[in-house]
Amino acid sequence: IPAYKTPERYLKEMLDSILAQTYTNWEVCIADGSPKGESLERVLRRYAEKDSRIRYQILGENKGIAGNTNAAMDMARGDFLVLADHDASCAVRGGEGG
Repeated sequence: IPAYKTPERYLKEMLDSILAQTYTNWEVCIADGSPKGESLERVLRRYAEKDSRIRYQILGENKGIAGNTNAAMDMARGDFLVLADHDASCAVRGGEGG
């Protein structure tokens, strides 16, 4: 998930909606391209400490939507990718036909 100056409210809503899923075999990779002093590191660290499936990287600069997305994809360890925006949310569902 690429992030850039994301309001904390939307980031938290997005992460909470993912954590509420009944399907559990996932990871979230967030690449934050926000300017220094405006990064989401405090919020991201708190979520990552709560759940090891949430991973993040502070890029230190905005690489644009493509560069930030590529940085997040480079972090992924799974076989499949789902692209999402930094302010998206997921309806609570199971991942196996649910």
